[in-house]
Amino acid sequence: MLNQWLKSGFMDKGLLYRTDEGTPQGGIISPTLMLLTLAGLEQIIKSTARKKGCRVNFIGYADDFIVTGASKEVLMYEIKPLIARFLEERGLTLSEEKTHVSHINNGFDFLGFNLRKYNGKLLIKPSKSNVLLFLSNMSELIKKHETIPVNNLIKMMNPKLRGWANYYRHCVAKQVFGYVGHKLFYALWYWAVRRHPTKSKTWVALKYVINRKGQWQFHGWQKIMDMDCQFNLFQIAKVPIERHVKIRSAAIPFDPQYQEYLARRKSKRQARNSWNDPALTAL
Repeated sequence: MLNQWLKSGFMDKGLLYRTDEGTPQGGIISPTLMLLTLAGLEQIIKSTARKKGCRVNFIGYADDFIVTGASKEVLMYEIKPLIARFLEERGLTLSEEKTHVSHINNGFDFLGFNLRKYNGKLLIKPSKSNVLLFLSNMSELIKKHETIPVNNLIKMMNPKLRGWANYYRHCVAKQVFGYVGHKLFYALWYWAVRRHPTKSKTWVALKYVINRKGQWQFHGWQKIMDMDCQFNLFQIAKVPIERHVKIRSAAIPFDPQYQEYLARRKSKRQARNSWNDPALTAL
């Protein structure tokens, strides 16, 4: 049925267009197709584990998934070959480079997060590789735009900083946010100093940096309606950490009995997002 649907074509302005070449890599339909392709994998894994007397859990997201269990031997010699056979029947292969068995005390990365137990306590943090990749991309962005106005650079950086912070602000990321903010401050400081080789560092600091309650903040200036406004760099170190609360599985927006619950949940979410201060500050 899925194969027929993929080749069914689509209509646009009364014309039928054939779809015989598949879907684009990274297209919005790709995660759905992968979930449909992997349908049934969890049931097979759990049924096999029950026969071996071992309890396992399956967590999948598009083409990424993890299987947890109490026995390394069952995962290595029973579950892993089972997954390989399941994928082979569907024309897929299990990536050996991305597949490994790890103890929870050593931790593992999944979807940009690192999950690891420290002295028996599970902590979920941003993965080291993603932190370094984000800093590398931001550094390249700064170096690539050496001569543009500071406001334009901040406009390019702020959406990336907000998006990255929003992705990780539900996990143990406060220390990481401070580290990222520290590294970006010095990257921008070197950017500002290189722009003015004949000026003193004091002059550069007065032009690009402002002290806000003991914290140095990178900023620019912008005139709006004859008002001088500071155009501030998003302060990722000040993003509060809020634990994510899962929605009730039975909650349906169209069911009257859940209207009050959903309204309270929406109100709390809006309150949590109130930390997102605007970039402009009028003086």
